Amino acid sequence: MKKTYYIIICIFCLYNFQPVAAQHEHSDLHHEIGVTAGPISLTGSVIYGTIGFWSAIGGSISHKPIEMQLYGEYGLHYHYQITPWCQIGAKTSAECAKLTHYSDTLRTTITSINRYAILSFMPSARFTYLNRPWVRLYSGVDMGFAYFWSGSTSYEKRDGSATKERNDKFLFAFNVTAFGVNVGKKFYGMFELNAGYDSMITFGIGARF
Repeated sequence: MKKTYYIIICIFCLYNFQPVAAQHEHSDLHHEIGVTAGPISLTGSVIYGTIGFWSAIGGSISHKPIEMQLYGEYGLHYHYQITPWCQIGAKTSAECAKLTHYSDTLRTTITSINRYAILSFMPSARFTYLNRPWVRLYSGVDMGFAYFWSGSTSYEKRDGSATKERNDKFLFAFNVTAFGVNVGKKFYGMFELNAGYDSMITFGIGARF
């Protein structure tokens, strides 16, 4: 009787302590697509923060205030399950901001408007360390390129005409997902903590098929 009891305990332990990724392979749900949104990325906070800082200093010296508006970061991703613990795919994201310059402290007249956008495309890899039917925990790394665009419109005081300028350049893009969680089976919600070109705090929804 005692020997049978030990055998049952051993079988139970072997079943429950095998690698969690091997327990649920999701063999019928290889594809994953989703959309995400968040307040700002680490890269965006550095770029827009630097622009806003120097513009604020210039505005305080000339007594011409500025106003910075951030429109958030939005993304789209696709991943394919190649093993129970690894997904590969790609991400694309967009992040925009606007900087408005005023001629007086009462902000009655706009002298110029600067608009900025960061568009990124990155091949992506995810590594799952908890793989359950309804919950997944993962980390990830992405590398690719980004397109940074800036455009300014200056308004002339006398005739109200506008002068427009634009600049653009390509940048190396990267992102590290320190922590990510998916909750759901065929349809899921997600939350991530990122450093790079994805929003530092990211929420999203998606589907597997």
